[in-house]
Amino acid sequence: MQPTPVTSAGKLLGSYGYGKALIVCMLILGSVFLGLAAFVGYLSATSGQNFNGPQSLFYSTIALLAVLGGVMFALALWQKKLRAARYEVYEKGICQIIGNQRDYVPFSEMGDFYLFASGQTAIAGLINNLAYRRNASEPFRRVNPHLQKLYVFLEQVRELYLNERLPAVFATLQSGGAVQFNYLETSQVWGKRMSGDFFNVTTKPLTITREALDVDGRKVALSSLRNVDLSQWTELVVIKDENGQTVLSTVSTGIISFDLFLNTLHNLLEAESALATPEA
Repeated sequence: MQPTPVTSAGKLLGSYGYGKALIVCMLILGSVFLGLAAFVGYLSATSGQNFNGPQSLFYSTIALLAVLGGVMFALALWQKKLRAARYEVYEKGICQIIGNQRDYVPFSEMGDFYLFASGQTAIAGLINNLAYRRNASEPFRRVNPHLQKLYVFLEQVRELYLNERLPAVFATLQSGGAVQFNYLETSQVWGKRMSGDFFNVTTKPLTITREALDVDGRKVALSSLRNVDLSQWTELVVIKDENGQTVLSTVSTGIISFDLFLNTLHNLLEAESALATPEA
């Protein structure tokens, strides 16, 4: 697919980047550890004859300090890689900037809008990551928790994405088409939170039409859905039919583009309810 020019992106709404303070601190600590290792080496050479303890104590201290210094520099390089990108949020999409490379993806072309939790907040399920892509043929672009003003960014792009994609989804449904979403089972979501391997996923299909919801091959008429728990969007989504049988139960962040899925389903159910309610 040819890259979409940023000129069609609309107004620039915000610019976001990663802080460098942690990287600087790691480089300083690494330099301090290596400097101390050199100093201990100097002491071992100049005062070795006057030292009553084992000479191996000098060597082990030098080795420990050198290893700590190397670890700090390695962590700094790792953090630099994580924080290489900057992001410009436009009315119509997101532009990821790495060096001189600009990669703009319109919201209208984002087939996968993947929100998830990682790090210390993973157990609580607090969303602190976004990954997006057009489709499965290209890699995810990940916005990680180190982004400055992360939650301002997430709130902004979630709203813009929903505003851009929801009308297109309903146009497809109104024309008789189907819209497919994908989801991870709850066990897989928790496994990813523990392992940190968020993108090696096995998904199942969720397909919506105007008349039915198809969950992994099980088709249920929208008119039969009686209990859709949307009160805890940040964690669990439970959908039940008129007999109280669970149609879908999963962690909400396991649903790719879950904002769009939940709003689509909610609006369809409201329309179904309005049609079923007799006029006074």
